[in-house]
Amino acid sequence: MKQFVEGNLALVLAAIAFVAIIAAIRISLEEAQKRDLTVGLRWLTAYLFLRLNGFWLEDVLPQEWHIYVRVGWSLAFAFASTRIAVAFALWVRRRLTRTTTAKIHRDVLDFVLYVVVAIPILKTQLKLDITTLLGTSAVLSLVLGFALQDTLGNLFSGLSLQLEAPFVVGDYISVGDKEGHVIEIGWRSTRIMSIRRESIAIPNSNIAKEKLTNFSNAARAVAIELEFGTGYEAAPNFVKAETSEVLRQSPLVLNDPAPLVTLKEFGESALTWVVRFYVTDYANRPQAVDDVLSRLWYRFGRDGIEIPFPQRVVHMRAEKPKREIDIELIAKLPLFAPFPIEEARGLSASAIERTFGVGEEVITEGRAGTTFYVVVSGRLSVKVGTPSKEIATLERGAAFGEMSLLTGEPRSATVVALEDCVLLEMGRDVFAKHLQQHPERLAQLAALIDERKAGLAAATSAITAGPAPAPGKALLRLREIFGLR
Repeated sequence: MKQFVEGNLALVLAAIAFVAIIAAIRISLEEAQKRDLTVGLRWLTAYLFLRLNGFWLEDVLPQEWHIYVRVGWSLAFAFASTRIAVAFALWVRRRLTRTTTAKIHRDVLDFVLYVVVAIPILKTQLKLDITTLLGTSAVLSLVLGFALQDTLGNLFSGLSLQLEAPFVVGDYISVGDKEGHVIEIGWRSTRIMSIRRESIAIPNSNIAKEKLTNFSNAARAVAIELEFGTGYEAAPNFVKAETSEVLRQSPLVLNDPAPLVTLKEFGESALTWVVRFYVTDYANRPQAVDDVLSRLWYRFGRDGIEIPFPQRVVHMRAEKPKREIDIELIAKLPLFAPFPIEEARGLSASAIERTFGVGEEVITEGRAGTTFYVVVSGRLSVKVGTPSKEIATLERGAAFGEMSLLTGEPRSATVVALEDCVLLEMGRDVFAKHLQQHPERLAQLAALIDERKAGLAAATSAITAGPAPAPGKALLRLREIFGLR
């Protein structure tokens, strides 16, 4: 071995390997392989430097230092060969198993192999028996043990974590009051990246002592639980239905596994609810919680579901004046064309103001509906089909939903709020009372319905393949819906 390292063949092979490794680093797409090869390249550089300058160094150095120069390039060559071989072996392992090797495993493997190749070189060239030296250094070992007890504790804790494998790189974990994605598992500490993009190094001994929670698994779906309260006036089944609808509409909430809404207890001032839903990545928890709670606030506000809270101080304040409904905005709609202006204004006075948040569905295609809406402020998108396709946007003064209100047919489109919107809502009961008194308006409404259906069929003909609605049946349907014969 000594003759080979000091010979010209080893020098030629090292020069060829030097060029090949530089090329491999440049073309490699794996960061782990680049790091491993870079370490081998550094040792190879040290060998070439000492080997090529060895004779010059021997001329300027004392005779007793010559042997250390030769030992230096022998160790550099051995360490370079070992590191390159390990890099190649780990690359093959990644290709076969599709798994990465933890940094602590690489470090321990490197240390052991370095010791293994260094012992024969030191023994043959320096006549130094490392095993005897280690065996007679009990006092030194004891001193070093006390001095490095924390470091050794972290090392063995890291090895223990790797054997048990409670988490791997990429998992989202919580240790004590710290949580984030695991980005590296080292021999002394484990580094995680928090949701605030902070790189946090946690000593492995702390991880072994603290409570560890791993929010990642093979399915990459994890549950989030929320608690909130509602007033006793709202029926439990109604609250469950409204909350389930909110969870269905939230884009971050998974439908499988299905969300769960349960009544926890009768609290002092509210019914306490627990909502459990699933997300693909626990790092999305803040966004998912924000989206769900925001949608619940809008939905509960529209449906009159109170979110109570205990009050410690009595506040005396004037109620905010209710905004007057823009009756003229409603009365001028095509739906009210068959009605005299005074009748249209009378119907408009029964409208109720509703607020919808961005991303909420006001009406859903295929579902039954008994209301129609007029846009006071904000923008909404009209979508049809699966997958959905936008066919229109609605702004102030636009109206939608009258077809389901008058004919009882399912909603023909989905309307989603593009921004926070204020809408005026009118129900079927208002029209029923009016048409009971003025049945002559039915024929005019029927003609309007036939016209609207023809327009909608033309707009959606490229998306829905269903037959066009047959004219002439609208009047019969109106009589049936409103109980007029």
